[in-house]
Amino acid sequence: MPVNLKAATKVYCSTFFNRINPSPCPLCGKSESGALCTDCLRLLARVTGPVCRCGLPHGDTPLPSPDSLPPLCGRCIRQPPAFSASQSPLQYGFPLDALITRYKHKGDLTVERAILPLLAETPLPWPDTDALCPLPVHWRRRWRRGFDQGARLANLMGDCWQRPVLPALVRQRHTPSQQGLTRHQRQRNLRQAFRCQHSVTGLRLILVDDVMTTGSSARAAAQCLLDQGAKDVRVWTLARTLPPSLA
Repeated sequence: MPVNLKAATKVYCSTFFNRINPSPCPLCGKSESGALCTDCLRLLARVTGPVCRCGLPHGDTPLPSPDSLPPLCGRCIRQPPAFSASQSPLQYGFPLDALITRYKHKGDLTVERAILPLLAETPLPWPDTDALCPLPVHWRRRWRRGFDQGARLANLMGDCWQRPVLPALVRQRHTPSQQGLTRHQRQRNLRQAFRCQHSVTGLRLILVDDVMTTGSSARAAAQCLLDQGAKDVRVWTLARTLPPSLA
């Protein structure tokens, strides 16, 4: 695979110096711990309440009983996703969206250090998980950025949850950016986008990525893993994009 030496050097030098030098809170610049300060952590909106299989909350919809699963949303009733559950601790919005943009598109790895305490406090949502599987980007996108954010996040969560990371998927087609596409355009964009490169037979897997928007990528990736024999696939992302009615 070709290597973008300039981007990769920036990423790994940043990783090294971030470990040995204190840095301020990336949002307000006041703290010197490198992590988000208490005041800025309060700005991060959480995803609360019962959620559908696709990770969207049901608002004030009550559960029929304490042991019942939340009802499916309209889209999941019409088109059930291949994955059996999903979870995102945070809503994708200000100021988290600015942090993730700096991380993905500018190679600012101080963001990892900033959110690490938050990740460390996030419990493993499904204890029967065998391994974490990063939702991969195409090698061209990884070449431009110098890193794969899904793989790095999966490694961080693997350390936090004490689960192995299995890079089972390869993005075999370079698809246009999903941003700005409708749901149906996203689905067409992702046809045959993934290929499984490792055995996943009988495994319970968690797909890991930074943000779930419509869930089209997670649906396609989960279906690929199940087609190759995975026993169950669930999805964990750092943040979930919510429609305006739920944000």
